[in-house]
Amino acid sequence: MATAILVSSEIEVGRRIIAALTRAKIPVKVYLWAFIPEVQEWQFMIATPLVDAKGPLGAYADVNKALQKEGVFEDLPLGGIFLRSPNDPVLKLLEKESKAVPRDASRVVNQHISGSFVAEAYVYSGFIDIQEFANTPKGTGSTYYAMYAPYSSPNVPTWAFKNLDDLRLFLVAKLHLNANTVDSSLRELSSRKGASIPNVQLRPRDLRRLPA
Repeated sequence: MATAILVSSEIEVGRRIIAALTRAKIPVKVYLWAFIPEVQEWQFMIATPLVDAKGPLGAYADVNKALQKEGVFEDLPLGGIFLRSPNDPVLKLLEKESKAVPRDASRVVNQHISGSFVAEAYVYSGFIDIQEFANTPKGTGSTYYAMYAPYSSPNVPTWAFKNLDDLRLFLVAKLHLNANTVDSSLRELSSRKGASIPNVQLRPRDLRRLPA
């Protein structure tokens, strides 16, 4: 049976979910879209230790609170999100592979994850989330925030900038991102107040070298 296509808008919604939970400091081991042949749909799965620590109801309460705060609920996939224990062996393997290959990637699975047969998975790697917030009082411009996600440490790597030029310089000169990719993301930022730059891998030692 053919796998339904995972469209770019769904992939971007996944990044918004990841950014929201990263800002809320929700601990997560791996994020992925999982294709479930039985229902012919992609489901967004999150492997979080909260499932084991607080139970499913407590974990969903924390996650839902974070998503409501960020205004992500209206864009959630039709099937919602599915929280899973990171102790699931297939999720452990996908987490390991996501760290070994630091790029978003589709993987053939054909195994059960917490009772659901998953044919294929789209696993997220690191990315830079960029947000624009208008300052108050009015007329004082905007502040731009860049954040590395996903990140489960209490000290989430976030950087603030007073203008787009400083933000662009940081992304290109400090993070060594492609200038054309950065410019495209900044144009998107200007139109919808948010953007993301996928496939960025920052190790803890890389983050320590960056300005606070």
